[in-house]
Amino acid sequence: MRKRNLIAPLAFFALVGCDAAEKGRAEAKREAEADDRQKAAQVKPVDKIKTPVPQGTKLPCSQVIDPTAFQGALEETEALTVRDSTGGYIDSTVSCTLVRGGARPDAKAQAKIIKDTGRLGTLPGDPLCVVTMYCWVIDDENKLRDRCKSGPNSLLSHDESTTGGFACKRTLPQGEFDVDSYKFVDNDTKCLFEVGGGPSMTDNDKIATCARVARESIATEHIQPGAPARYSDTPTDAPADPAAGAGSAAP
Repeated sequence: MRKRNLIAPLAFFALVGCDAAEKGRAEAKREAEADDRQKAAQVKPVDKIKTPVPQGTKLPCSQVIDPTAFQGALEETEALTVRDSTGGYIDSTVSCTLVRGGARPDAKAQAKIIKDTGRLGTLPGDPLCVVTMYCWVIDDENKLRDRCKSGPNSLLSHDESTTGGFACKRTLPQGEFDVDSYKFVDNDTKCLFEVGGGPSMTDNDKIATCARVARESIATEHIQPGAPARYSDTPTDAPADPAAGAGSAAP
């Protein structure tokens, strides 16, 4: 009898203890949730990162390229024409081929050029250089530097000044010539640029000049959708130029 009298109070206190523990856990949970809500309220909203040009928006060459700027810098006597080559660079926002002006020599004249110089070179009507812009990506110079791995077996190297700032230079052997192309992140537009020569262009000074003029002459206002044209002639479509690069945003 005495034992039963002892068990009842012990069971009562055990139930009371369990109930108190449960209430304590619930209270601790409520306090933790309230603390989380307070911390969340103190976090400032982060601005959505915007690409230089809205994703999927293609730009016409006419609002991006100033042919006269390239003509003067390249010391071309005839006006350059611009062909839209964006279709050959799927990921690009715009790709423009600058074409040498003037009358193209006939077959007899071309044969004489080959006899005199051993090669035709870049004739009137041939691409001088191709300027391709990737403005749907968020990139910066430091990232490009990291991707531009130079070394004894690499085609890539750092170029600090030839194009007016840092660029990742790619040197590709083409027969007896080593032909350069450049990639850089423009500080103004924030776009990734890729500039290379046409299929017959082996003059690295001209290729570097094209890259420098692209960097200097294309500004933020020129990549705004609907910006005014910089020349009046309507560009014609041109096939992709394999010498200008792989058509990819990666170096």
